[in-house]
Amino acid sequence: MTPYKTTPWTKVLSLFLFFSLLYPVSPLAHAASQAGFASAHTAGQAGFTLAYAGAQGSLLFAGGQASGLTQAGPDLSGVAPPRVDSPSCVVLDATSGTVLFEKDAHTKRAPASMTKIMTLVLALEDVNAGVVSLLDEAAASENAWEMGGTEVWAEPGESMPLDEWLKAVAVGSANDGAVIVAEFISGTEANFVERMNARARELGMTDTNFKNSHGLDEEGHYTTAMDMAILSRHAVTVPHLLDYTRIYQTPFRGGKNELTNFNKLVYLYEGADGLKTGMTSQSGYCLSATAQRGDSRFIVVVMGAETPDQRLNDAWRLLDWCFANFKTVRVVGAQPVCQARVYKGKHDVVDVITPEPYAVTVLKQRPGEVKRIIKLEKVTAPVKEGEPVGEMVVEIDGETVASLPLVARSEVERAGFMDYVKKYLRSFMVGR
Repeated sequence: MTPYKTTPWTKVLSLFLFFSLLYPVSPLAHAASQAGFASAHTAGQAGFTLAYAGAQGSLLFAGGQASGLTQAGPDLSGVAPPRVDSPSCVVLDATSGTVLFEKDAHTKRAPASMTKIMTLVLALEDVNAGVVSLLDEAAASENAWEMGGTEVWAEPGESMPLDEWLKAVAVGSANDGAVIVAEFISGTEANFVERMNARARELGMTDTNFKNSHGLDEEGHYTTAMDMAILSRHAVTVPHLLDYTRIYQTPFRGGKNELTNFNKLVYLYEGADGLKTGMTSQSGYCLSATAQRGDSRFIVVVMGAETPDQRLNDAWRLLDWCFANFKTVRVVGAQPVCQARVYKGKHDVVDVITPEPYAVTVLKQRPGEVKRIIKLEKVTAPVKEGEPVGEMVVEIDGETVASLPLVARSEVERAGFMDYVKKYLRSFMVGR
């Protein structure tokens, strides 16, 4: 029998196989566990410095100087709001969701043409989902032709691309245009109204009931300033919606007509790009306004004003108050928060994210320290996408304002025998 001959390479391979059985993780991951793991994703985020503590992966992010906070911690109410003559109003930070001021915000009122915000939301959500296209032709019905109030005088059978009808709704506040859009999207306006109410419930608009797509007064058609603020906050995130509501004047019907926005703020106020005015005999003068400067976007809803000037002046003063006193600090965006070490996985690490972005509203004139404390659990493969891997605690001036779940951005399969061999070969080639 010929004796088995060994070579230097067979000895090396035997050594690798021995260590692959001895250690369930690669030398690189093992070294990281000894030294403390920190990701370049987190260290590189502007405005935050990184420190590490704890064997389980606790990361501390100390923010630069920011001031105030959102719902918890130091009180934002120390800044007195301006005079508001309208009976109902709500002011909120669109990014953080913090309500900065409210007045009679839960009284049910007729929404008038602010109803059309929901009409635009549903139509553009379908566009973004690929259900319909902006280039699709939509024809006016007899029902649309019979609409009164503000209109673009659509004739029965008149057909234009959906894009044109959305301009009629967003800029011209056309009631007939709203019905055309509703019927095109859902077949009948009644079907569309069912979707409006279902979407309202999904968004948490608990004091709202829609009876039509346009906003003309009708028994049982009501909302509140708070619910309109909730809807508006969602609306500003719908792709392309603000592209319509920011238009002040635009040609219509191929230049035969011109539409002019009733919301004068989009022409007069710096950063204003929406959303919708409204007026009926029951509603009075209403407005949901939004403006953005830098990272801060605020929403102001006023309802029941006696005159268009009162409506405009209230919204203007409240937006001025917001930009003068508050700013938005984006604590977590779409980028990974950090990376978690993965034991026994085909990959040594996985990106860690929060399910949703998170921001806080702070006072411009009251400095405070924003911290992100990240606590990672031990993560062992297999790992599913979206699997919880820890939590992030957000503090301002030492007071906790939020606790956010941290999840894996992608899946990581469990490593097999050959995966360990490849890892040790790589580590041998680059040095241990």
